[in-house]
Amino acid sequence: LWARLVVVVRTEKSTMNHLRTTTTNLAQSHLRQRPPSSQTSLTSALTRSKSTGTRGSRGHGWLKKYRDGLGGRHLQGRWHYRDVEELKAINEEVFGMNQLLIAKGDSEKVPTEAYLDLSVAGEEPRRVVIELAAAALPKTTENFRLLCQEKPGASSENGEEVVPFVGYASTNVYKIEKTVGLCLGDVVTNNGSGGRCHPALGTPTSPYSFRDEGHFISHTQPGIVSMMSPGVHRNDSRFLITTRDAPQLDGRFVAFGRVKDDGMDAVFDIFNGVFTKRGRPTVEIKVTGCGVL
Repeated sequence: LWARLVVVVRTEKSTMNHLRTTTTNLAQSHLRQRPPSSQTSLTSALTRSKSTGTRGSRGHGWLKKYRDGLGGRHLQGRWHYRDVEELKAINEEVFGMNQLLIAKGDSEKVPTEAYLDLSVAGEEPRRVVIELAAAALPKTTENFRLLCQEKPGASSENGEEVVPFVGYASTNVYKIEKTVGLCLGDVVTNNGSGGRCHPALGTPTSPYSFRDEGHFISHTQPGIVSMMSPGVHRNDSRFLITTRDAPQLDGRFVAFGRVKDDGMDAVFDIFNGVFTKRGRPTVEIKVTGCGVL
C-alpha cells in the first residue's frame, strides 16, 4: 500500500512539473511574438501582480494625505474637510430661533431650558443646565422635557391602559466614552441596553421610539446634548453630553441642546475624575433630580 502511495505522489509531482514547464515555455514564446512595447507592459503587469501591494491597495497616497492633514472623503475625524467655525455659526442660528418663542410669549408654555442634578458616589449633587433648541426641534425637546418632569413611580396613560413609567430621575450615567463624553438616560434597564421615549410621543406602530426630526446641530464642541439612537428613526430616552468635538456623530445622532458654561465644570469633573473600566464607571453617578426652568 505504501509503495503504491509513493508511486502516485511521484506521478503527480512529475505531472505538475511538466505543466509548469509547459506554461513557462508558452509564456516565453508568446512574449517573443509580441512587439517590444507589449512585452514591456506585459512583463511589468506580471511583476506588479507578484508584488506585496499595488497602488490601489495603498489607497492612492492616503498616508501622505493623512500626514499632511489634507483629509478627504475616505479620511474621517479631524482630517476630514469640515469647517468647524461655519458649523458653530449654524448652531448659534439654530439656538437663536428660541428668541421667536420668547417674542411670541410662548417661552413659558414651551420651556427652553432643563436641568440635571448629578451626584457622584453619593456626594452633594451638582447642577447641569441645558439649553434646548425648542423652536427648531420641538418633538425631540418635548420628549426630553417630559422625561425630566416625570417623577419616580409615576404612571402615564397610553390609550386605555395605565403604564408605569420612570423618567430621568434616579437613572445613572452608565458609560463614559473617552472619544465622545457622558452617556445616560436609560429609563428601562439603567445600563445602556434599553430605553423608551415618553408615552406622549409614542405611536401605535412605534410606542417606544420616534423618528429623527433633523440633523440641524453639529457636534462641534464640548457640551452638545444629543440623542443616542440605536438606528435610523429610533430615538428613545438615551442621550449623551459631548466633552470634545465629535464629527463622527454628525448625521447619525440628533443633537437638540447644549450645556451652559456653568454646568461644563461638573461634566468635565466627572469625565476626568471618575475611574472607568471598559467605559463603565466604577462608582455610581446618579441623576438625583431633574426638571425644566
